[in-house]
Amino acid sequence: MLWISLILFIVVLLLMRDSKVKNLDEFFASEEAEIEALNAINVNSLVNKHGWQRFKAAVSPTLLVLGGRWPVFLGIYLIGSTAAAWYFIFHIIGHEQYWMVLAIVGFCVILGYRYLATKRRKDFENTFPDALNILMSAVTAGDSLMQAISYVGKTMDNPIGREFKLMGDRLKLGEMPEVVLQRSCKHYPYPEFIFFTITIRANLSRGGQLKGVLARLIRVLVASRTLEKKKMAMTSEARISAKIVAAIPLLFTILLNYINPQNVQFILHDPKGQYVLFYVLGSEFIGLMIVWLLVRGVKT
Repeated sequence: MLWISLILFIVVLLLMRDSKVKNLDEFFASEEAEIEALNAINVNSLVNKHGWQRFKAAVSPTLLVLGGRWPVFLGIYLIGSTAAAWYFIFHIIGHEQYWMVLAIVGFCVILGYRYLATKRRKDFENTFPDALNILMSAVTAGDSLMQAISYVGKTMDNPIGREFKLMGDRLKLGEMPEVVLQRSCKHYPYPEFIFFTITIRANLSRGGQLKGVLARLIRVLVASRTLEKKKMAMTSEARISAKIVAAIPLLFTILLNYINPQNVQFILHDPKGQYVLFYVLGSEFIGLMIVWLLVRGVKT
C-alpha cells in the first residue's frame, strides 16, 4: 500500500501542470508572430534547444533559491537521500530491492523541488511589493518606465531585483516591451506578476495613471499577504495536531525498540509484520496529504 501510494503521488505530481503557465501562454498567443520576429535580439533564441536544455531552463530558476552553489547542495542532497534510502531498505527492512531505493530517492527529489518552489513563491510575495513601491517612487519622481525598472534592479539585491535589472537591460538593448514582459512572466508565472505586466502593457499602449494603478496593486498584494498569514494562524492548531498524531507511531516504535526489540524485529523483518509497517506508513502519508490539501483549500 505504501509503494502504491508513493507511485500514485509521483504520477500525480508529474501530470500536474501549472494552469498559470497555460494561461500565460494563451495571454501572449496573440503576439507570437511579432515576438518571433524580434527574437533575433536574443542570441540564445537562434539556437535550437534540446529537451534537456528546455528542462534545465525551466528548473534552474527554482534551483537558484539555493544560491550560486546549488550544484553542490543538490549533489549533497542526492547523495544523502540515496544513502538514507539504501540504509532503510537494505539494513532496517532487510529487502534487497533496488527499485524501492530508486522510488524513495525519486520521492525525495520531488519533495525537495516542491519545497524550493514554495520557498521561491514566498520570497516573491515578500519582496515584490517592495519592488513596486520603489518603481512607483521612481515614476513619481519623473523617471521614465525604463529608467524606473532599471532603478529597481540597481536598488534591490535579491532575485526579483535581478529580474528587474535584466528587464531594464533588455529594454535598453531595444527589445520590445511585450517580448521582455513575456520572458519575465516565464520566470515568475504568478498572478501578481502577470497582473503587473498587464498594467505595464496597458500603460504603454494606451497611457493612463500608472502611479494610481501601482498603488492599488500594492494595497491588494499587502492585503493578500495579510490574509495568508491570518489563514496560517487560524489553521496552526490543526496542522500541529496532525503532525503530533503522525509522530506518535514513530515515537512509540523507537520506545518499543528499547522495551521489547523482538516486536520491532517482527515488524521490520517478518513478511507478515511488514504488511503492518507498510499499512502504517501508507496511512500516515495519506493522512498528511489530506490535511495538507484541506489547509491549502482554506479561504479566508
